[in-house]
Amino acid sequence: MSQTDTPLRFGICGLGFMGRTYFAHLHSHARARVVAVCDRDAARRAGRWHATGNIAAPQANQSDLRGVRAYATPAELLRDPDVNAVAVTLPTPLHADTTAAALRAGKHVLCEKPMARDLAGCDRMIAAAEQARRTLMIAHCIRFWPQYETISRLVADARIGAVRFAKLARLASAPQYSEGNWLMDGAASGGALLDLHVHDVDFAQALLGVPQSARAHGRHGPSGQIDHVVALYGYSDGRYAILEGGWTYHAPWPFEMAITVCGELGTLTWSSARGDRVCLYSGGEQPERIECPSQTGWQRQLDYFIDCVTHGRPVERCPPASSRTSLALALLERESIDTGTEINVRSWLSARLPSETA
Repeated sequence: MSQTDTPLRFGICGLGFMGRTYFAHLHSHARARVVAVCDRDAARRAGRWHATGNIAAPQANQSDLRGVRAYATPAELLRDPDVNAVAVTLPTPLHADTTAAALRAGKHVLCEKPMARDLAGCDRMIAAAEQARRTLMIAHCIRFWPQYETISRLVADARIGAVRFAKLARLASAPQYSEGNWLMDGAASGGALLDLHVHDVDFAQALLGVPQSARAHGRHGPSGQIDHVVALYGYSDGRYAILEGGWTYHAPWPFEMAITVCGELGTLTWSSARGDRVCLYSGGEQPERIECPSQTGWQRQLDYFIDCVTHGRPVERCPPASSRTSLALALLERESIDTGTEINVRSWLSARLPSETA
């Protein structure tokens, strides 16, 4: 049996919202299976789960874990020789060390965003992947979300002509679903700036490139960190992007993600509050409503990761270096908020090259 015929054998570290979502997508996957899980909570290790999260995802209250080995710690799971790929779905402060340990143990790793809490953590992860010659990918699922993929494709196909500006938003009331409410501990999660807003930071970078300048305004919120931010990215050719993110709205404010891209010939827009179709406005009496694939971004990114590993292909759609840059841009926004200044992005990034932070 060839490598491409052999199912990729996953271990899932952490059975919170994302860990359970990954399990739901992987346990019946044609080219992968879950052989091990780990969680410090004995009930979750036994499959007694309850649905949580800011987006509906397939999560059963009781999951059948027969044939799946259950461990209390990541270290135990990483010693399992049957695991050849690890999904790191733990709280953010554990991403860097768990990922580096998994790579050193010879496992391929799909790690949840944000990549780490600081750039030094990112650099440890990248170095471990290079030394182990294993695949590392950060799960920036919005790059794979059908509506964002559709907008990216239409922009690349010049359906709206040259891009003039983009506006991205991700807004909610404070999340209360995380284990031990760790998201509301800003020292761990980094607040909405790093846990929520980083999605749009990453997609803006993927769509438009690294900006020339950035200026941000923000406010501390329930996590104790920046929980609402509005950032303006400027580009040397006159393009700009406006990014808003946060979870400071009062409950029960519903979660919403939205994107608009305006070009010389048309405007593309989508909001999770207005259905599944992307709208293209190009001067006619009615917008063109564009159907998008039905899979979630989580399914599509898992399929992509599995393809990369089983076929020995490098991660090109969201390489670790790009995920590091997305974290850097979010940290740069925090500095702009703290100092009240506009920041030259290229200079800021060049002063924090991996060799200086590893």
